[in-house]
Amino acid sequence: MAKKPWRIGTRAKLLLRGLRYKPLLPYASIDGWLSVDEAIALYELSRGLPHEKPLAVEIGCWQGKSSVCLARGLAGKFHPRLCCIDPFDASGDDASAPTYGQRAEQVGGALRQTFEANLRAAGLRELIDVKPGYSHEHAQQWREPIDLLFLDGDHSYDAVRQDFEDWAPRIRPGGYLVLHDVVHPVHQGPRRVVQERIEADRNWVDGRYVDSMYVTRKAMT
Repeated sequence: MAKKPWRIGTRAKLLLRGLRYKPLLPYASIDGWLSVDEAIALYELSRGLPHEKPLAVEIGCWQGKSSVCLARGLAGKFHPRLCCIDPFDASGDDASAPTYGQRAEQVGGALRQTFEANLRAAGLRELIDVKPGYSHEHAQQWREPIDLLFLDGDHSYDAVRQDFEDWAPRIRPGGYLVLHDVVHPVHQGPRRVVQERIEADRNWVDGRYVDSMYVTRKAMT
């Protein structure tokens, strides 16, 4: 019988990138979809935000896998805040909803409670401003400039486009925009928004990919 290929675990992969990433270890035990390099990229981006009252916004947080990475990078700054927006109802685009529903059943449907418990276990709950509901509902009242925006909600084209149109204008000059699952065999929405609305726009600079993620920065004016 052929031996199964040996695979290195997520925690080991993370530590092989350097012991400085040990604070990210809690992310590995949280359900979700985020590679080691993506986790490190989110952490480094948030860690590089201004020290005074940095604000990151995450649209679509599931059970907190990426939230832990963003919040860990903010920890230690002066009055940092990560605003997490999610309906916590396992909804999403047609391709994702069945998987979300199955995984939500495993935690008894208590997605918000699981999310907050994961952040508490990582010692980061106090940094999180939880806003249950859909992103377009909160966008209407939003007034604060954003230092980092992470779009990882509904991946249908219309939903990603609306998130981009609603929230990207609120990023301060020099701030970051990150979209997840831009490189994906099923989801087309994030890729189309990057190709149609971002790549050729001079207001967005320094674009780069980290596995499935696309990272760009709003140009200084």
